[in-house]
Amino acid sequence: MAKNGWLIPTLIIGGLFSLALSLFIASQTEKQKPGAHPLARLELNLGKVFVLRNNLTQKETLTRRATLFALDSVETGVDGDATMEFDSAYRIRIPENSLITLDEEGDRIVLIIKRGDLQVENFGREGSVYISKDGVRWSATDYEMNYKKQTPPETLPELAPAEGTTPPVVNMEQGLTSEQIQDTLKVARPSFFKCYTQLLQKTPGVVGQASLSFTIERTGKVSQAEIASSSINDSGFKKCLLDALKRVEFRPFGGDPISTVFPLRFE
Repeated sequence: MAKNGWLIPTLIIGGLFSLALSLFIASQTEKQKPGAHPLARLELNLGKVFVLRNNLTQKETLTRRATLFALDSVETGVDGDATMEFDSAYRIRIPENSLITLDEEGDRIVLIIKRGDLQVENFGREGSVYISKDGVRWSATDYEMNYKKQTPPETLPELAPAEGTTPPVVNMEQGLTSEQIQDTLKVARPSFFKCYTQLLQKTPGVVGQASLSFTIERTGKVSQAEIASSSINDSGFKKCLLDALKRVEFRPFGGDPISTVFPLRFE
C-alpha cells in the first residue's frame, strides 16, 4: 500500500516536470525563430541601443549583447553606439541616430541603412556582407572604400558678401539627387547586361560583380569612366561596360560635377 501511495504523487510530479520542460523548450525555440540561424552578434558600446524584432513590432533594450537574425533591426539613440560582428570576420560599428535592418540572400548578409550610417571597422571574407543605402547595394568593402569617399565633406558657410555687392542667386536646380542618378542608371542597365550576355557566350556560367567609377559633368555627359573594381577579369567585358557607361546621359544641372560609383552584380 505504501508503494502505491507514492506512485500517484510521483506520476503527477513527473508530468508537471515534463510540462514545464516542454514550455521552456517552446519559449526558447520561439525566441530563436524556428528555421532561422544567427546572422550577427551585437554588442553595446555606450548609450541607448535597441533591437527591433518581428517586423519592428517588438522593441528590446540592449543591455550588453544580443544575437541578430534575418529581418531584425538595430536602432541607436542620440548617444547610442554598438558593434556588429559576423562569422566572416567583418566588424561593423553603428553610430548614433541610426537604424539598420539585417536581411539574408543565399549566403550573403545585407545590411539595409534606413537611417543614419555605419562604419566598417574590420574587413572579412569578400562578398559575404553587403550594404544597401538609398536603393543602391554595395559590398561592404566597396561601400567603405569607394562610396563613402564620394560623399562631400561638410564645409563651413561662405562669408557674407561685402557691402554693396549683389548676393548670388541660388539655383534650385543645382546638382542631381541620388534618386535621379539611380533612375537614369536603371534605364541604362540593359546595356550593361548586354555586355554580360556577350561574355556568357564566350565563358558560360561566369558570375561576378563590377563597380563603375565616373564623373557626371554639368552637361549631363559622363567623363573619367573607370572600372573601380571587378571580379570578372575579361578585358572585352570591361571595355563593353565602359562604352555603355559613356553613352549614359543625365539631365544638365548647375553646380559642380558629381563623382560617384555604380555597383553591378552579374549572375
